Parts: sequence; structure tokens; C-alpha cells
Amino acid sequence: ACDDTARPDPLPAPGSARAQDFFRSFRTPLAPAPLYDPPGPRRVGLQAGHWQNDQVPPELGRLQAGAVGGGKQEWQVNLDVAERPAALLQASGVEVDVLPATVPPRYRANLFLALHADGDPAGEARGFKVARPGFSSLPDVDDRLVAAFNQAYGVETELPRDDEHISLRMRYYYAFNSRRYCHAVAPGVPQAIIEMGYLTSAADRQLLIGDPDRLARGVAISIQAFLSTLP
Repeated sequence: ACDDTARPDPLPAPGSARAQDFFRSFRTPLAPAPLYDPPGPRRVGLQAGHWQNDQVPPELGRLQAGAVGGGKQEWQVNLDVAERPAALLQASGVEVDVLPATVPPRYRANLFLALHADGDPAGEARGFKVARPGFSSLPDVDDRLVAAFNQAYGVETELPRDDEHISLRMRYYYAFNSRRYCHAVAPGVPQAIIEMGYLTSAADRQLLIGDPDRLARGVAISIQAFLSTLP
């Protein structure tokens, strides 16, 4: 059962003595799972990172607020971008859920993508990066999803890749962690997280804030490219 009492203990504070051991305990790969492939139209979940952070259940009680830049909070940028590829995909017959920080319990779709925008205190880093779960139940499929984004999103946006800054927080993102959390994506669902660019980079903000339709096309084209590889 999934309810507010299922996992009452929140995430350890970032950088705390407990945090390293806590997260390491969830890095063992999940058992292989069959690909979620129900009949009917394809369904995609697009999570606008940090949106409605103030409404998360107790088990997610330590989610961070996200980056800030260009007069925008990260969640505002993530939501604005998420709604745009959703419209493009829906126009082509794909069903889309635009999801807040709280993922429905054991969420299932043909693809789950968490949309985020990064921040660099020095204001120097720029570019995008994509990661799949470090404990993926579908590693080969998730690798195809990442590859689709590295190709199509990169070409459409002309943003540089920033793979050197792919973090453990990306690879072990809370919404991937169905062992730990009730409000997480189910095994067998292809899933990834993208940092679409840096809100702290003036160059990246020209897309994140100035031309979100271009990012949206990159996201939608990448998703369609991946969906075309499914059975």
C-alpha cells in the first residue's frame, strides 16, 4: 500500500554524515523487468522538476528548491518547457501527463522524463546532460533513451553536452527509486532525467527563457525518436 505513512523518514540533509551511506544503499541494480508496453496509444510522463515542491508527501520532505536565474525560479522554467513538448506530442497522438514533483505511486508510461535546469554558482558552466537510473531495470532500453536525447536534443538546440557534470543525484534521482519511495516510477518503464541547460548561464538562458519552443522541439523530437525504437 502507498500512503503518507509508508516512508515517514525524509531524505537525509545534503552533505550530512548519513547521506552518503543512505544513498549508497540504493545503488544495487534492480532486477530486470519486462518493458511496460500496454495496448493503445503511447503515453509519456513529463515531470516539471521542483513544480509544487511545497505539496510533496512526507517521504519526499527534503526536496531541494532548484536553481534560480534570469529572474526565474527553476520550476517556472521547467513547467513552461514541459507544457510545450506535451502539446507537440499530443498533436501527434501521444498521450502526455505533465507531472509535478510528486510522481503518482508506481507511475507507468511508455517513457518518463524529468525536466530540470541546472545552476552553477560560478556562472561559467553551460550545456545539457542526460542520465538514466544507475540501478535501471531496463539498462539497454534506458541507454537508447539517453542516446536519443544526446543526438536529437543536441542537434535541435545546438547546446554543448555537459556529461562531465552528470551527478549521483541525477543517476539516483528520487523519482527513479521505487525501492525507497512509494511516489516513484515503476520498474519496466523507460526513464531518464535531463538538465536542459544552465539558468546561471546567459547563453543558455537565451533558450531556457528566451526560446523555450526550441527546447520543446528538441525534447519532442528526442521522445519520438526513442518511441520509434520500441516494439
